[in-house]
Amino acid sequence: MYTHILVALDGSETAEQVLPHVEALVEKFGAAVTLLRVTTPPSLTVTPAIGLPMAAPADLYTAEQMTEALEEEQRDAAAYLRSVGDRLRARGERVDEVVAEGHPAQVILERAEAVGADLIAMTTHGRSGLQRLFLGSVAEEVVRRASCAVLLVRARHDGAPA
Repeated sequence: MYTHILVALDGSETAEQVLPHVEALVEKFGAAVTLLRVTTPPSLTVTPAIGLPMAAPADLYTAEQMTEALEEEQRDAAAYLRSVGDRLRARGERVDEVVAEGHPAQVILERAEAVGADLIAMTTHGRSGLQRLFLGSVAEEVVRRASCAVLLVRARHDGAPA
């Protein structure tokens, strides 16, 4: 049924709550896994001067400092995925890791298409109200626009397994 599962992770333990579900599906169907971590594109690090009065002054960081910070984010994301991938490979699973820049939902959808995923697996934080209005919902956008099945696991914040 499932031959390739794309797992979207954000580097948090909360996002990793989807992994036991993915492991069960891999065990059942022998699917390959692609772990995806989306990082901040340089275009989103520039703060517009108009319309955001609480934004930090544009000259707070130099271009070199911003470049270094983005490169460090890429390295950290790759190391994180390698760590998660190693844990899954130790169980005998076929795993690839991808770090990509961009808007999270858009990148998840593009990568799922690129790797031929027939399932996207991710955790939803379950935001509502103002948090959802301001932060949006990556999960909602992925569900709305995905051309394959999507498995959403509701994050548990009480320490209980998802």
